[in-house]
Amino acid sequence: MWRFGLTCWAVLLLCSVGFASAIQGGASQHASITRHLKRHPVVALTFDDLPAAGGLRSGETRVDIATRLVRELKTHHLKGVYGFVTAVDLQGDPDTQQALRVWMKAGMKIGNHTWSHPSLTEVDADEFINNIALDEPALHEYSARKDWHWFRYPYLQEGNTLDKRNAVRFWLEAHGYRIAQVTLDFGDDDWGDPYLRCMGKQDEAGIAWLRQSYIANAKELIRFGRVEEDIAFGHEIPNVLLLHATDFTVLMLPDLMQMLRREGFRFKSLSAVERNSIYGVDPGIALADGGPLPKQFLVLHHLESPQLTPEPVRQLDAVCR
Repeated sequence: MWRFGLTCWAVLLLCSVGFASAIQGGASQHASITRHLKRHPVVALTFDDLPAAGGLRSGETRVDIATRLVRELKTHHLKGVYGFVTAVDLQGDPDTQQALRVWMKAGMKIGNHTWSHPSLTEVDADEFINNIALDEPALHEYSARKDWHWFRYPYLQEGNTLDKRNAVRFWLEAHGYRIAQVTLDFGDDDWGDPYLRCMGKQDEAGIAWLRQSYIANAKELIRFGRVEEDIAFGHEIPNVLLLHATDFTVLMLPDLMQMLRREGFRFKSLSAVERNSIYGVDPGIALADGGPLPKQFLVLHHLESPQLTPEPVRQLDAVCR
């Protein structure tokens, strides 16, 4: 089926056309590709870990976060944005239940992110598949008859063995799912806990640094992801950006949207973006730590990633302590 793998000739075509141009050169090739990124890239926004991503500030509710998030998305005329649900957070919690209703009432959509967010690296295929199936009753209940047969792997881990990878993909295909692949990810949720600490201490300087570093990191890693695509495929493809509905990402969404527009991005739906044929190709590689789709192809074809300014992990851990 086209959802999870093109035929061998299609994969060979990608290798002969896209990958061949990327193999020539090393580091100098990276610089050349960077200068030739598309002027008007395309991106679909997606949000993981609905309805309870990250912690809460004192007095805040999940409904508050969901309300602010959908208001901002609608301000930018974005409809049908997918949020990937872990239904364990809905159990006996009216706040998270209402937050998901707010999301759906605003015209957004939901997909499957497993019931309790296990790592496929750490569990076997049968346990993982059962966790996917456990999520389905909630998706059916809250979906408002919209299509919820999109699946996002927790941690972007698609299996640390080929047996696991293939077993899960076979089950997903048999049950009508498409994999919601990712090309762009800048670890937005890593700013969530530091922000809660800074808010608790009313540390304005710390919050200002978090805001600045969040956008700087987003800009750097989004460009990094786009260059990875150029190296992996020979050209940039329509993008899918992974975000989380944390308090801080919702706070930063106006600035993030402004940055994306300055970079020339146009916004489309997940289904429109993933019509691109590359999303139907299964690289068929087992990675313990997972990763976005371009990374999988880079590893498969032994291609060098571009140089990257690392995330400020130590500063995030230290701020507002």
